[in-house]
Amino acid sequence: MTESVLNVLPLEHEFSVATLTKNIKAIIQTQTNGYIHLKTITGEQWWLDFRVGRLLWAGGGQHRFRRWQRLLRTHCPDLPPDEVRLRESEVFDHWEYVALSVLVRRQQMTREIAIAIIQATLTEVLFDICQAVSNITQIAHSMDHQARLSEPMAILSSTALFYRVRTELQSWQNAELNEASPNLAPVIMDAERLKQCTQPRTYQILKRLLHGTRSLRELSQITGHEVSSLGCMISAYVDRGMVILHRIDDLPNPYATPAPKAPLKAAQKLPLIFCIDDSPQVGYLIEEALRPAGYRCISIQDSIQALAQIIRHKPSLIFLDLVMPVANGYEICKQIRRVKTFRKTPIVILTGNDGIVDRMRAKAVGATDFMPKPVDPVKVIEMVRYQLANAEKTNEENLR
Repeated sequence: MTESVLNVLPLEHEFSVATLTKNIKAIIQTQTNGYIHLKTITGEQWWLDFRVGRLLWAGGGQHRFRRWQRLLRTHCPDLPPDEVRLRESEVFDHWEYVALSVLVRRQQMTREIAIAIIQATLTEVLFDICQAVSNITQIAHSMDHQARLSEPMAILSSTALFYRVRTELQSWQNAELNEASPNLAPVIMDAERLKQCTQPRTYQILKRLLHGTRSLRELSQITGHEVSSLGCMISAYVDRGMVILHRIDDLPNPYATPAPKAPLKAAQKLPLIFCIDDSPQVGYLIEEALRPAGYRCISIQDSIQALAQIIRHKPSLIFLDLVMPVANGYEICKQIRRVKTFRKTPIVILTGNDGIVDRMRAKAVGATDFMPKPVDPVKVIEMVRYQLANAEKTNEENLR
Protein backbone atom coordinates (compact mmCIF):
# COMPACT_ATOMS: atom_id res chain seq x y z
CA MET A 1 0.00 0.00 0.00
CA THR A 2 1.03 3.61 -0.54
CA GLU A 3 2.11 5.20 2.74
CA SER A 4 -0.67 7.40 4.12
CA VAL A 5 -2.34 8.29 7.41
CA LEU A 6 -5.28 5.94 7.88
CA ASN A 7 -8.38 6.27 10.01
CA VAL A 8 -9.67 2.87 11.17
CA LEU A 9 -13.44 2.61 11.22
CA PRO A 10 -14.97 0.74 14.19
CA LEU A 11 -16.99 -2.26 13.00
CA GLU A 12 -20.47 -2.98 14.26
CA HIS A 13 -21.20 -6.33 15.89
CA GLU A 14 -23.71 -7.33 13.20
CA PHE A 15 -21.89 -6.40 10.00
CA SER A 16 -23.94 -6.95 6.84
CA VAL A 17 -23.74 -6.03 3.16
CA ALA A 18 -26.15 -3.16 3.79
CA THR A 19 -23.95 -1.85 6.64
CA LEU A 20 -20.80 -2.23 4.54
CA THR A 21 -22.38 -0.34 1.64
CA LYS A 22 -23.54 2.42 3.97
CA ASN A 23 -20.07 2.81 5.53
CA ILE A 24 -18.25 2.92 2.18
CA LYS A 25 -20.69 5.48 0.77
CA ALA A 26 -20.35 7.62 3.90
CA ILE A 27 -16.57 7.68 3.63
CA ILE A 28 -16.39 8.64 -0.04
CA GLN A 29 -19.12 11.29 0.32
CA THR A 30 -17.55 13.06 3.31
CA GLN A 31 -13.98 13.19 2.00
CA THR A 32 -12.87 14.88 -1.20
CA ASN A 33 -10.24 12.38 -2.35
CA GLY A 34 -8.69 9.27 -0.86
CA TYR A 35 -8.85 5.52 -0.66
CA ILE A 36 -10.38 2.81 1.52
CA HIS A 37 -8.45 -0.25 2.65
CA LEU A 38 -10.28 -3.43 3.73
CA LYS A 39 -8.90 -6.59 5.35
CA THR A 40 -10.38 -9.99 6.24
CA ILE A 41 -9.57 -12.52 8.90
CA THR A 42 -7.92 -14.71 6.23
CA GLY A 43 -5.52 -11.94 5.18
CA GLU A 44 -7.32 -10.97 1.98
CA GLN A 45 -7.29 -7.22 1.31
CA TRP A 46 -8.72 -4.70 -1.14
CA TRP A 47 -8.50 -0.96 -1.76
CA LEU A 48 -11.01 1.46 -3.27
CA ASP A 49 -9.83 4.80 -4.68
CA PHE A 50 -12.35 7.64 -4.82
CA ARG A 51 -12.64 11.29 -5.80
CA VAL A 52 -15.37 13.88 -5.14
CA GLY A 53 -17.73 11.27 -3.73
CA ARG A 54 -17.31 8.76 -6.57
CA LEU A 55 -15.26 5.64 -7.13
CA LEU A 56 -12.31 5.63 -9.53
CA TRP A 57 -10.62 2.28 -9.06
CA ALA A 58 -10.52 -0.92 -7.00
CA GLY A 59 -7.79 -3.49 -6.53
CA GLY A 60 -6.57 -6.44 -4.50
CA GLY A 61 -8.33 -9.71 -3.77
CA GLN A 62 -7.40 -13.34 -4.39
CA HIS A 63 -6.90 -13.13 -8.15
CA ARG A 64 -5.43 -9.74 -8.89
CA PHE A 65 -3.37 -10.83 -11.90
CA ARG A 66 -5.92 -13.38 -13.14
CA ARG A 67 -8.54 -10.63 -13.14
CA TRP A 68 -6.25 -8.15 -14.93
CA GLN A 69 -5.27 -10.58 -17.69
CA ARG A 70 -8.81 -11.92 -18.09
CA LEU A 71 -10.32 -8.44 -18.48
CA LEU A 72 -7.61 -7.42 -20.94
CA ARG A 73 -8.35 -10.49 -23.06
CA THR A 74 -12.09 -9.82 -22.86
CA HIS A 75 -12.04 -6.13 -23.79
CA CYS A 76 -8.82 -5.89 -25.80
CA PRO A 77 -8.09 -9.37 -27.26
CA ASP A 78 -5.41 -8.20 -29.69
CA LEU A 79 -3.24 -6.81 -26.87
CA PRO A 80 -1.23 -9.64 -25.22
CA PRO A 81 -1.19 -9.05 -21.42
CA ASP A 82 2.50 -9.97 -21.13
CA GLU A 83 3.41 -7.08 -23.44
CA VAL A 84 1.94 -4.47 -21.07
CA ARG A 85 4.94 -2.88 -19.36
CA LEU A 86 5.68 0.25 -17.35
CA ARG A 87 9.00 1.85 -16.49
CA GLU A 88 8.45 1.18 -12.79
CA SER A 89 9.89 -2.12 -11.57
CA GLU A 90 7.55 -2.20 -8.54
CA VAL A 91 3.95 -3.28 -8.94
CA PHE A 92 2.13 -0.91 -6.59
CA ASP A 93 -1.49 -1.29 -5.53
CA HIS A 94 -2.99 0.78 -8.37
CA TRP A 95 -0.48 -0.34 -11.02
CA GLU A 96 -3.24 -1.58 -13.35
CA TYR A 97 -4.95 1.81 -13.40
CA VAL A 98 -1.70 3.54 -14.33
CA ALA A 99 -1.12 0.88 -17.02
CA LEU A 100 -4.55 1.62 -18.52
CA SER A 101 -3.72 5.35 -18.60
CA VAL A 102 -0.44 4.64 -20.37
CA LEU A 103 -2.11 2.34 -22.91
CA VAL A 104 -4.67 5.04 -23.72
CA ARG A 105 -1.91 7.65 -24.16
CA ARG A 106 0.03 5.28 -26.43
CA GLN A 107 -3.19 4.72 -28.43
CA GLN A 108 -2.95 0.99 -27.82
CA MET A 109 -6.38 1.12 -26.22
CA THR A 110 -9.36 3.44 -26.57
CA ARG A 111 -10.64 5.38 -23.58
CA GLU A 112 -13.99 3.57 -23.92
CA ILE A 113 -12.28 0.18 -23.51
CA ALA A 114 -10.28 1.44 -20.53
CA ILE A 115 -13.47 2.66 -18.85
CA ALA A 116 -15.16 -0.71 -19.49
CA ILE A 117 -12.22 -2.47 -17.78
CA ILE A 118 -12.38 -0.03 -14.85
CA GLN A 119 -16.11 -0.62 -14.40
CA ALA A 120 -15.72 -4.40 -14.63
CA THR A 121 -12.88 -4.32 -12.08
CA LEU A 122 -14.88 -2.19 -9.64
CA THR A 123 -17.90 -4.48 -9.96
CA GLU A 124 -15.88 -7.66 -9.37
CA VAL A 125 -13.95 -6.26 -6.41
CA LEU A 126 -17.11 -4.91 -4.75
CA PHE A 127 -18.82 -8.27 -5.35
CA ASP A 128 -15.95 -10.11 -3.65
CA ILE A 129 -15.92 -7.65 -0.75
CA CYS A 130 -19.66 -8.10 -0.23
CA GLN A 131 -19.30 -11.89 -0.37
CA ALA A 132 -16.59 -11.76 2.31
CA VAL A 133 -18.47 -9.27 4.52
CA SER A 134 -18.67 -11.65 7.50
CA ASN A 135 -14.88 -12.07 7.48
CA ILE A 136 -13.95 -8.37 7.29
CA THR A 137 -11.87 -7.34 10.30
CA GLN A 138 -10.83 -3.82 9.31
CA ILE A 139 -12.03 -0.89 7.22
CA ALA A 140 -9.62 2.04 7.10
CA HIS A 141 -9.58 5.16 4.96
CA SER A 142 -7.05 7.84 4.16
CA MET A 143 -7.19 11.07 6.11
CA ASP A 144 -5.19 13.13 3.62
CA HIS A 145 -7.04 14.66 0.68
CA GLN A 146 -4.29 14.03 -1.86
CA ALA A 147 -5.57 11.88 -4.72
CA ARG A 148 -3.32 8.94 -5.61
CA LEU A 149 -4.72 8.71 -9.11
CA SER A 150 -3.78 11.91 -10.90
CA GLU A 151 -5.48 11.08 -14.21
CA PRO A 152 -9.10 10.02 -13.62
CA MET A 153 -10.43 8.33 -16.77
CA ALA A 154 -13.85 7.60 -15.32
CA ILE A 155 -15.48 8.67 -12.05
CA LEU A 156 -18.30 6.19 -11.46
CA SER A 157 -21.34 6.47 -9.22
CA SER A 158 -21.02 4.28 -6.13
CA THR A 159 -24.81 4.02 -5.94
CA ALA A 160 -25.04 2.59 -9.48
CA LEU A 161 -22.13 0.24 -8.85
CA PHE A 162 -23.55 -1.11 -5.61
CA TYR A 163 -26.95 -1.60 -7.26
CA ARG A 164 -25.28 -3.66 -9.97
CA VAL A 165 -23.34 -5.66 -7.38
CA ARG A 166 -26.51 -6.39 -5.37
CA THR A 167 -28.20 -7.61 -8.56
CA GLU A 168 -25.26 -9.91 -9.33
CA LEU A 169 -25.18 -11.18 -5.74
CA GLN A 170 -28.85 -12.07 -6.01
CA SER A 171 -28.26 -13.90 -9.32
CA TRP A 172 -25.35 -15.76 -7.74
CA GLN A 173 -27.48 -16.81 -4.76
CA ASN A 174 -30.09 -18.09 -7.22
CA ALA A 175 -27.39 -20.34 -8.70
CA GLU A 176 -27.58 -22.30 -5.42
CA LEU A 177 -23.85 -22.40 -4.86
CA ASN A 178 -24.36 -20.98 -1.36
CA GLU A 179 -21.31 -18.94 -0.34
CA ALA A 180 -18.98 -20.37 -2.98
CA SER A 181 -16.90 -17.70 -4.70
CA PRO A 182 -16.75 -17.22 -8.49
CA ASN A 183 -12.97 -17.29 -7.95
CA LEU A 184 -13.16 -21.02 -7.20
CA ALA A 185 -12.30 -23.53 -9.92
CA PRO A 186 -14.48 -26.55 -10.79
CA VAL A 187 -12.80 -29.94 -11.25
CA ILE A 188 -14.36 -33.28 -12.19
CA MET A 189 -14.19 -35.81 -9.35
CA ASP A 190 -16.34 -38.64 -10.72
CA ALA A 191 -15.78 -38.77 -14.48
CA GLU A 192 -17.62 -42.07 -14.95
CA ARG A 193 -20.86 -40.86 -13.36
CA LEU A 194 -20.62 -37.55 -15.21
CA LYS A 195 -20.19 -39.39 -18.50
CA GLN A 196 -23.22 -41.55 -17.82
CA CYS A 197 -25.59 -38.67 -17.01
CA THR A 198 -24.62 -36.26 -19.82
CA GLN A 199 -24.71 -36.26 -23.61
CA PRO A 200 -21.40 -37.30 -25.25
CA ARG A 201 -20.71 -33.84 -26.64
CA THR A 202 -21.58 -32.16 -23.31
CA TYR A 203 -19.27 -34.55 -21.48
CA GLN A 204 -16.38 -33.80 -23.85
CA ILE A 205 -16.86 -30.06 -23.33
CA LEU A 206 -17.00 -30.45 -19.54
CA LYS A 207 -13.94 -32.68 -19.62
CA ARG A 208 -11.95 -30.03 -21.48
CA LEU A 209 -13.11 -27.13 -19.32
CA LEU A 210 -13.44 -28.50 -15.79
CA HIS A 211 -9.86 -29.46 -15.02
CA GLY A 212 -9.47 -27.37 -11.90
CA THR A 213 -7.10 -24.72 -13.25
CA ARG A 214 -9.64 -22.07 -14.34
CA SER A 215 -11.95 -20.13 -12.05
CA LEU A 216 -15.66 -19.83 -12.72
CA ARG A 217 -15.06 -16.25 -13.85
CA GLU A 218 -12.44 -17.42 -16.34
CA LEU A 219 -14.77 -20.15 -17.59
CA SER A 220 -17.49 -17.51 -17.95
CA GLN A 221 -15.21 -15.56 -20.29
CA ILE A 222 -14.32 -18.70 -22.25
CA THR A 223 -17.87 -20.00 -22.71
CA GLY A 224 -19.66 -16.67 -23.09
CA HIS A 225 -22.15 -17.52 -20.30
CA GLU A 226 -22.83 -15.15 -17.41
CA VAL A 227 -20.95 -16.37 -14.36
CA SER A 228 -24.20 -16.87 -12.41
CA SER A 229 -25.71 -18.92 -15.27
CA LEU A 230 -22.54 -20.99 -15.46
CA GLY A 231 -22.63 -21.49 -11.70
CA CYS A 232 -26.25 -22.63 -11.94
CA MET A 233 -25.36 -25.23 -14.58
CA ILE A 234 -22.40 -26.54 -12.60
CA SER A 235 -24.22 -26.55 -9.25
CA ALA A 236 -26.22 -29.64 -10.30
CA TYR A 237 -22.99 -31.60 -10.74
CA VAL A 238 -21.56 -30.16 -7.51
CA ASP A 239 -24.64 -31.22 -5.52
CA ARG A 240 -24.27 -34.80 -6.79
CA GLY A 241 -20.57 -34.99 -5.98
CA MET A 242 -19.40 -35.31 -9.59
CA VAL A 243 -17.70 -31.91 -9.57
CA ILE A 244 -16.10 -30.00 -6.72
CA LEU A 245 -15.03 -26.35 -6.42
CA HIS A 246 -11.58 -25.67 -5.04
CA ARG A 247 -9.37 -22.65 -4.50
CA ILE A 248 -6.63 -21.87 -7.01
CA ASP A 249 -3.69 -19.52 -6.65
CA ASP A 250 -3.35 -16.25 -8.47
CA LEU A 251 -1.12 -16.12 -11.53
CA PRO A 252 2.51 -15.27 -10.75
CA ASN A 253 3.35 -11.58 -10.88
CA PRO A 254 4.64 -11.06 -14.45
CA TYR A 255 5.36 -7.36 -13.98
CA ALA A 256 7.72 -7.27 -11.00
CA THR A 257 10.76 -6.61 -13.20
CA PRO A 258 10.96 -5.37 -16.79
CA ALA A 259 11.08 -8.19 -19.30
CA PRO A 260 14.36 -8.62 -21.21
CA LYS A 261 14.18 -7.21 -24.69
CA ALA A 262 15.63 -10.25 -26.45
CA PRO A 263 12.83 -12.69 -25.49
CA LEU A 264 10.20 -10.12 -26.48
CA LYS A 265 11.74 -9.79 -29.93
CA ALA A 266 11.94 -13.55 -30.24
CA ALA A 267 8.27 -13.83 -29.26
CA GLN A 268 7.31 -11.54 -32.10
CA LYS A 269 8.84 -14.03 -34.56
CA LEU A 270 6.63 -16.90 -33.40
CA PRO A 271 3.93 -17.83 -35.92
CA LEU A 272 0.67 -15.98 -35.28
CA ILE A 273 -2.54 -18.00 -35.55
CA PHE A 274 -5.97 -16.39 -35.89
CA CYS A 275 -9.24 -17.99 -34.84
CA ILE A 276 -12.36 -16.27 -36.19
CA ASP A 277 -15.36 -17.85 -34.49
CA ASP A 278 -18.35 -16.32 -32.72
CA SER A 279 -17.95 -18.92 -29.94
CA PRO A 280 -15.41 -17.80 -27.27
CA GLN A 281 -15.08 -21.45 -26.24
CA VAL A 282 -13.68 -22.50 -29.62
CA GLY A 283 -11.15 -19.67 -29.57
CA TYR A 284 -10.12 -20.61 -26.04
CA LEU A 285 -9.61 -24.30 -26.90
CA ILE A 286 -7.46 -23.43 -29.92
CA GLU A 287 -5.39 -20.96 -27.88
CA GLU A 288 -4.93 -23.49 -25.06
CA ALA A 289 -3.67 -26.05 -27.57
CA LEU A 290 -1.33 -23.78 -29.51
CA ARG A 291 0.29 -21.46 -26.97
CA PRO A 292 2.19 -24.25 -25.13
CA ALA A 293 3.31 -25.53 -28.55
CA GLY A 294 5.05 -22.22 -29.28
CA TYR A 295 2.48 -20.23 -31.26
CA ARG A 296 0.94 -16.80 -30.70
CA CYS A 297 -2.84 -16.72 -30.93
CA ILE A 298 -5.56 -14.12 -31.35
CA SER A 299 -9.23 -15.05 -31.07
CA ILE A 300 -11.88 -12.85 -32.72
CA GLN A 301 -15.65 -13.23 -32.20
CA ASP A 302 -16.79 -10.24 -34.29
CA SER A 303 -16.81 -11.29 -37.95
CA ILE A 304 -17.22 -7.67 -39.07
CA GLN A 305 -13.83 -6.74 -37.55
CA ALA A 306 -12.07 -9.88 -38.81
CA LEU A 307 -10.57 -8.55 -42.06
CA ALA A 308 -9.27 -5.35 -40.46
CA GLN A 309 -7.56 -7.37 -37.71
CA ILE A 310 -6.05 -9.78 -40.27
CA ILE A 311 -4.61 -6.89 -42.29
CA ARG A 312 -3.22 -5.32 -39.12
CA HIS A 313 -1.58 -8.43 -37.62
CA LYS A 314 -0.80 -10.54 -40.73
CA PRO A 315 -1.33 -14.02 -39.26
CA SER A 316 0.51 -17.10 -40.55
CA LEU A 317 -2.66 -19.24 -40.50
CA ILE A 318 -6.38 -18.58 -40.01
CA PHE A 319 -9.02 -20.84 -38.46
CA LEU A 320 -12.39 -19.63 -39.78
CA ASP A 321 -15.85 -20.65 -38.60
CA LEU A 322 -18.26 -21.38 -41.42
CA VAL A 323 -21.51 -20.32 -39.71
CA MET A 324 -21.48 -16.88 -38.07
CA PRO A 325 -23.98 -14.03 -37.79
CA VAL A 326 -23.80 -11.02 -40.14
CA ALA A 327 -20.82 -12.27 -42.22
CA ASN A 328 -20.36 -16.03 -42.71
CA GLY A 329 -17.14 -17.93 -43.33
CA TYR A 330 -17.60 -18.01 -47.12
CA GLU A 331 -17.81 -14.23 -47.32
CA ILE A 332 -14.85 -13.63 -45.03
CA CYS A 333 -12.70 -16.19 -46.85
CA LYS A 334 -13.50 -14.51 -50.16
CA GLN A 335 -12.59 -11.09 -48.73
CA ILE A 336 -9.28 -12.39 -47.38
CA ARG A 337 -8.28 -13.90 -50.72
CA ARG A 338 -8.91 -10.59 -52.47
CA VAL A 339 -5.99 -9.10 -50.53
CA LYS A 340 -2.77 -9.94 -52.35
CA THR A 341 -0.76 -10.46 -49.15
CA PHE A 342 -3.08 -13.27 -48.00
CA ARG A 343 -3.68 -15.18 -51.23
CA LYS A 344 -1.43 -18.02 -50.03
CA THR A 345 -2.15 -17.80 -46.28
CA PRO A 346 -3.60 -21.14 -45.06
CA ILE A 347 -7.29 -20.81 -44.17
CA VAL A 348 -8.75 -23.77 -42.27
CA ILE A 349 -12.54 -23.88 -42.18
CA LEU A 350 -14.18 -24.92 -38.88
CA THR A 351 -17.55 -26.57 -39.35
CA GLY A 352 -19.95 -28.84 -37.52
CA ASN A 353 -21.54 -29.85 -40.83
CA ASP A 354 -18.77 -31.37 -42.92
CA GLY A 355 -20.79 -32.03 -46.09
CA ILE A 356 -19.60 -32.24 -49.68
CA VAL A 357 -21.55 -29.10 -50.68
CA ASP A 358 -19.90 -27.05 -47.93
CA ARG A 359 -16.47 -28.35 -48.94
CA MET A 360 -16.98 -27.51 -52.60
CA ARG A 361 -18.31 -24.04 -51.85
CA ALA A 362 -15.50 -23.28 -49.37
CA LYS A 363 -12.85 -24.51 -51.82
CA ALA A 364 -14.36 -22.25 -54.46
CA VAL A 365 -13.78 -19.16 -52.29
CA GLY A 366 -10.21 -20.17 -51.43
CA ALA A 367 -10.30 -22.35 -48.29
CA THR A 368 -7.17 -24.47 -47.76
CA ASP A 369 -8.51 -27.24 -45.52
CA PHE A 370 -11.28 -28.23 -43.10
CA MET A 371 -11.53 -29.21 -39.44
CA PRO A 372 -14.67 -30.64 -37.82
CA LYS A 373 -16.22 -29.35 -34.60
CA PRO A 374 -15.89 -29.83 -31.68
CA VAL A 375 -12.19 -29.11 -32.17
CA ASP A 376 -9.61 -31.65 -30.99
CA PRO A 377 -6.50 -29.96 -29.48
CA VAL A 378 -4.16 -32.64 -30.86
CA LYS A 379 -5.58 -32.27 -34.37
CA VAL A 380 -5.34 -28.48 -34.11
CA ILE A 381 -1.58 -28.70 -33.51
CA GLU A 382 -1.17 -31.28 -36.29
CA MET A 383 -3.12 -29.10 -38.72
CA VAL A 384 -1.10 -25.97 -37.91
CA ARG A 385 2.25 -27.75 -38.26
CA TYR A 386 1.22 -29.39 -41.52
CA GLN A 387 -0.17 -26.22 -43.11
CA LEU A 388 2.75 -24.00 -42.03
CA ALA A 389 5.26 -26.55 -43.31
CA ASN A 390 3.42 -26.67 -46.65
CA ALA A 391 3.33 -22.87 -46.84
CA GLU A 392 7.06 -22.63 -46.11
CA LYS A 393 7.82 -25.27 -48.74
CA THR A 394 5.74 -23.39 -51.31
CA ASN A 395 7.55 -20.14 -50.54
CA GLU A 396 10.94 -21.80 -50.97
CA GLU A 397 9.90 -23.27 -54.32
CA ASN A 398 8.68 -19.87 -55.50
CA LEU A 399 12.06 -18.32 -54.66
CA ARG A 400 14.02 -20.79 -56.78
